[in-house]
Amino acid sequence: MKSTEKKENRRTWSKVSPAFYVIIILSIFLSAFVYNKYVWLLDILSGWLIFDYLALKFHSKALKTNVTGRTRVFINERFDVVITISSESKKALTVEVVPPAVVKKAPVRLVINSNERVSLAFDTFFGTRGTKDLGYYTIKIESFTRLFQIMITEPMPFKVKVFPRLEHAEAEVERILEMLPVVKSKHKLVEDISYIRNVREYEREPLNRIHWKQSAKMGELMVKEYEYAGTTRNFILLDLNLPAGIYSKAAWEFIHKKYQEEAIKATAGLLKYFSDRHEKTNLLISHAKGTYDLSFADYVLYFDYLAEVEGTLENEQYTSELLEHVIDVVQPTDTVLLIGMFLTKSEVDRLLRLRTRCGRVIVLIMPYGYREATSKKFKSYFDVPIEIRELYQYAKVLREENVIVQVWHENTSFMEGLLKLTDSAQI
Repeated sequence: MKSTEKKENRRTWSKVSPAFYVIIILSIFLSAFVYNKYVWLLDILSGWLIFDYLALKFHSKALKTNVTGRTRVFINERFDVVITISSESKKALTVEVVPPAVVKKAPVRLVINSNERVSLAFDTFFGTRGTKDLGYYTIKIESFTRLFQIMITEPMPFKVKVFPRLEHAEAEVERILEMLPVVKSKHKLVEDISYIRNVREYEREPLNRIHWKQSAKMGELMVKEYEYAGTTRNFILLDLNLPAGIYSKAAWEFIHKKYQEEAIKATAGLLKYFSDRHEKTNLLISHAKGTYDLSFADYVLYFDYLAEVEGTLENEQYTSELLEHVIDVVQPTDTVLLIGMFLTKSEVDRLLRLRTRCGRVIVLIMPYGYREATSKKFKSYFDVPIEIRELYQYAKVLREENVIVQVWHENTSFMEGLLKLTDSAQI
């Protein structure tokens, strides 16, 4: 919640009806040539209008405003922008509150009495992610005659950062990842004997590993399984750019935006899932301006970056350069998930090298994004680019080397693609 006032940016101006000017000019002109009771009445009316105008400007200075609202929301999440108006004037003021244009709500007309405080809530939402400037709101103070208005225009004192939606699939993701095998590594990790992770049946282990109390209780020999001293981490590599090795960029121009938004949504869901399980997760994002290497304990902090980041078709980097960021830092117990729009031959060697250094490598390729889980299957009219045929061949080679690859078709939902990962792992 953010609440503030920025009086230095307040603009007060007037909107006057042409009739007001006609009355004043006519009064001055007739007073110069005619002297009778009708001109006197017109002069009195003109004087009263001028006095009312100046008085209204004076009373407008006693009008105080305060704006509150949320500065962090998700796509399509409704929230309120609250404009609070109070008056220190001794006169009741008729005002019309016009919310910012992006709020898309009708103006509200009301009367503010002396020392009264009124709050107006305008609910709204945003359909796209990013930082949104709400623009300006206006308060119109009307005269009794409605021949003029005093307008107070102020910028909204805060911007709203819109986070991407999450692809919710917690229970299914947990079951899928548990079914995927962890590739055996030649590296041996040091066991932490201060923490017993599990107890299982004896299988020719050394006698010092036998848990005698549990063995007596169970009636058979049980051994201790210790936690490893090495810390398991998850690395999510999100490539929002079209790889530099793709030459037919025009064929991907119209589908890149769809891929980008849905890949970000999938990444956000995975980050929340791993965070809920208290698993340490590193997020690397390749985008139009470079690479983010992020590691936070609170997954919400990732969303500040996911809300703003943008990929590009005119990329000079390969996805393999993103893989180089983690090859030398992963451990044998780590899981690496690569999310990309495309896979080229240059990435194959890096993925094979990465597989020898970590426990599990999963590649999620979404050339067309994916279908919303709430929508039904539809007939796709997208032509398959030539590069996709090569992509299937690369995926086959990687699967043979225990690098698990899943390619999404346009008509495949995110969860349907994940479920196919288990089939790939069993091949």
